[in-house]
Amino acid sequence: MKKSFFSEDQWIECWTAPFLRRRTSGIRYALGHDCAVLHHSSSNQTDLVLKTDAVVEGVHFTRSTPPSLIGRKALARPLSDLAAAGAVPRAALVTVGCSNSIHARRLQKAYAGLALLAKKLNLHVVGGETVRTRQLLLSVSLLGAVAKGRSPGRSGGKPGHLLFVTGKLGGSWPRRHLTFNPRLAEGQWLVRHRFASAMLDLSDGLGADLPRMARASRVGFQIDPKRLPLAPKTTPRSAFTQGEDYELLFSVPPRQVALLRKKWPFSTPITEIGRLLPKAHGFDAGGLPMRGYDHFR
Repeated sequence: MKKSFFSEDQWIECWTAPFLRRRTSGIRYALGHDCAVLHHSSSNQTDLVLKTDAVVEGVHFTRSTPPSLIGRKALARPLSDLAAAGAVPRAALVTVGCSNSIHARRLQKAYAGLALLAKKLNLHVVGGETVRTRQLLLSVSLLGAVAKGRSPGRSGGKPGHLLFVTGKLGGSWPRRHLTFNPRLAEGQWLVRHRFASAMLDLSDGLGADLPRMARASRVGFQIDPKRLPLAPKTTPRSAFTQGEDYELLFSVPPRQVALLRKKWPFSTPITEIGRLLPKAHGFDAGGLPMRGYDHFR
């Protein structure tokens, strides 16, 4: 395959290949997972969780998007990844790019929106960087913490484990991708009670993110499109492929499913959508196209 036709995941594999050859102690999860999870050498109780994410004008928002919602989304996106790690956010760094004073004034309002969400979570912005760019952008890096050895990552799924999602899928544009609530409490609860064997957040669509989990866990999967919990006016196909849902996808051992349903304490619904299979069975999405959002498509 010519490199000009590489997918986003294939390019990431090329870019990160030199780092994969290095073996470093103290790193529990790194490349290929939602967050990097590092053993904290000075603590026997917690692991450090690291994540960075960016929103760019023309990709994640438009010129007409209210600046306060741009800032909110810039922080909420990496928070959703921390939710998938079961982590508590501790501190943030913010890098911004703008080209002129008009962008600078929009950034001031974007910071206000970011600050509102940070205050709600008692999260401190402790530094950052400013750079001149053609497009308005915000990049947020987060530091979080999770109980030592508890974060499930993407690679813990086993054949026979059942697949669940939180919330509703699809219909994220034009508004919900700006106003969604990261499932932090839900992710922390799942990790604290050890229900999730593997977990990630659905940012690129179930059609892209579920295969990523399956490849990391070295398993296949089967889902039933009729079981997908759909947002209003959404089809199974669009819910599977569109992305920007920011819900949690997680696998659960069969013996724990009844207890999970009984003890689930949140108003956020959880829905069983399928199961993991031995790797030789491949990926079965019930006829839905196996794709989601790809920056290089």
